[in-house]
Amino acid sequence: MGWLVMATGLIFLFITGDILNQQTADTTATVQQQSGELWASQMLLLANRINDIRYVSGQQNGTIPPDQLALPFTPDRRLHWQLIQGRLWVWMPDLPGLAEALRRRSRGSALTGTLKNGRFFWFSGTATGLTPPPGLPDGTVVYVN
Repeated sequence: MGWLVMATGLIFLFITGDILNQQTADTTATVQQQSGELWASQMLLLANRINDIRYVSGQQNGTIPPDQLALPFTPDRRLHWQLIQGRLWVWMPDLPGLAEALRRRSRGSALTGTLKNGRFFWFSGTATGLTPPPGLPDGTVVYVN
């Protein structure tokens, strides 16, 4: 009889543990998705503001300080941007959920990709032929405009 009670208790513990593990995994996935959405939104809003300013100012190279962008948020410290020969590069390290959120937020734009082995690839896997700004580490998620 004691073995039956112990076996039933162990089965109950295994089932409870599995349920808790699943809940933890679901919570982690939700947090990653929400964080990715936030970062992707920041990247795209930042790009829009920079484009607004550069079309007025005619700036083709360099960076525009965050205080000139009148952003409704303080940009994440991992978010970087630079104008190089009229092309805007906005990048951030690949964080969980960022690439997928950027794909969604940009509505599948072909202007998004990642850096692999020093080369810039669109999310579709096609090499772009564009030369990324110097110093970008592999795995960086990039929005180009």
